[in-house]
Amino acid sequence: MLSKKETKLLNLIKYTPIMIIGLLCIIITFLLYIEKNSILKKDLQILQIEYIEKNKEIIKNEVDKIYTYISYKKANSEKELKVSIKNRVDETHRLVNAIYEKYKDKETKEQITVRIKEILRELRFNDNRGYYYIYNMQGYNILHPLQPQLENQLIINYKDSANKKIIQNTINQLKNIKEGFNELYWQKPEDLNHQYKKITFNKVFEPYNWYIGTGEYINDFENKIKDEILSYINSIKYSTNGYFIVVDEQGVYLSHIKKEYIGVNRINLTDSNGIMITKEILNQAKNGSGYVKYIGTIKPQAKLPSEKIVYVRGFDDWKWAIATGFYTDELANQIIEKEKEIKDKYTKNLIKLFVISILITIFFLFISFYISNKLHKRFQKYKYQLLAEIEKHKQKDSLLTQQSKMAAMGEMLENVAHQWRQPLNSISLMSTGVKVQYEYGVIEKEELIKSMDSITNTTKYLSQTIDDFRDYFNPQKEASHFNLRYIINKALTLLETQLKNKNINVIKNLDDITIFSFENEFLQVIINIINNSKDEFEKKEIKNRYIFIDIRKEENVIKVLIKDNAGGIDSKIINKVFEAHFTTKGKSQGTGIGLYMSKEIIEKHMNGKISVVNEDLFIEGITYKGALFEIDLFMEESIENF
Repeated sequence: MLSKKETKLLNLIKYTPIMIIGLLCIIITFLLYIEKNSILKKDLQILQIEYIEKNKEIIKNEVDKIYTYISYKKANSEKELKVSIKNRVDETHRLVNAIYEKYKDKETKEQITVRIKEILRELRFNDNRGYYYIYNMQGYNILHPLQPQLENQLIINYKDSANKKIIQNTINQLKNIKEGFNELYWQKPEDLNHQYKKITFNKVFEPYNWYIGTGEYINDFENKIKDEILSYINSIKYSTNGYFIVVDEQGVYLSHIKKEYIGVNRINLTDSNGIMITKEILNQAKNGSGYVKYIGTIKPQAKLPSEKIVYVRGFDDWKWAIATGFYTDELANQIIEKEKEIKDKYTKNLIKLFVISILITIFFLFISFYISNKLHKRFQKYKYQLLAEIEKHKQKDSLLTQQSKMAAMGEMLENVAHQWRQPLNSISLMSTGVKVQYEYGVIEKEELIKSMDSITNTTKYLSQTIDDFRDYFNPQKEASHFNLRYIINKALTLLETQLKNKNINVIKNLDDITIFSFENEFLQVIINIINNSKDEFEKKEIKNRYIFIDIRKEENVIKVLIKDNAGGIDSKIINKVFEAHFTTKGKSQGTGIGLYMSKEIIEKHMNGKISVVNEDLFIEGITYKGALFEIDLFMEESIENF
């Protein structure tokens, strides 16, 4: 059956891999979580930057396209106007020529003229602004639908507001080229009291020496172009929420996705943060171009206010601000989608990791149980082998002890025999001499007494020899007074070099006490205990090494305390250290009689007691474990305390 420690070791082998794998899974999952969060944050930051910059570039390009379109339409408006009025005049000229050709041989010039005037007088175009007029090459007005009072009048010297002789200049021009354009100022049909800049086209009708013409007011045609442009802009929607706004310099919205805002002056439009939206747009347009951020009053898709970044560009010719923008909450939606995508991927990775961890854990569980079962059998086998070996060693130790005793006894007998050999020879010779002299009757009384005295003295010598061998096991034959502090210092002096070499510090607290006992034997005990501490320090890596020695008197007991911080004595063997032949060293290093003899000396020769315990020591903020040897010497009348 296995011991508790062996069972614990097997359990450790069984469950340690599982714990390690589980811990690794937790650590990897945690690190993966941190890494994914870090990547997510970086991706979101990059996404935000890219989204803002990308959309800024998009809205800038869209506004630039509209700006280019307006610029093109503006630049080509006069050309379009000229093409338009020339086409009108050409058509009318063909019509007049057709009437002439039809009736020239049937009617008089006056009749044909009336017929032509009646037809042209009623013709209107360009929202009723456009009409046709006829002059002859002498400067007489033939037809003027708006001012019939001028008809048949000579107005060759008529001047416009720019002080130009309109009719005279036209006649001079047509004498050379037969058709052409002119710029002048003339009344509008709806406002005959003011003159407006107008472009005309005139063409000579040679049969009657007339010129037929028409024109268009530049501002009216530009307004028409503007309406076309604004209609086109209002029809554009380049993304879900992408539309354009056009604002004039007074703050009137000319284009907006909300039709009800068109034509409305919103100069004081303010967002929830107090930003004057329209004014900011106009200010940016005056500066040329730039970006404006505000809380949009309407988002087409959501129908709710949302933060918006717009790009504004000014069209100086018409004092327009052209703008479009994007809503930043669309970024938030993209971020949410990106975060969801990353989290889904992260969750899948975690599931994969979890599955792999379970499989690895099962594998290691199987391996650990397999190994533990193998070890269990090995431990059982090893334990039985070890117990058998211990029993063998016990028998060997018993035999060795007996042999040691026999060897010691034989050695003692050999020494006794060596010491007795000469005295016994002397006794034998003297007794033989006395016998011979007695047989021959030549012995004298004095000689006999002398021989007997010699035999007696030799016998005393033999007796003394026996006493000497008996004291062989008692080195200190006589007790004496000695100072305990002196003996401790003497022992430390003898061991000083060894203690220094091992970096062992000795802390002493010695009362001045003198006792009457066996000095050398006590010295041997002290040296033996200190040597044991020194040997323990050699086994362990301890930086700060200390031996504490205290001598003090408590009532009728003198206590000698020797303790160290060498780690203490194993609890399994602490009760065996005073047994004969017990040693923790190899056979080549110790015999196991040191502490045994110390116990014999203290308890049998010095009327004392020796014991050992493990004790914790607190040194320089660190707790150490060490062995404490305590020697108690019981005071008698023979003990003196100075």
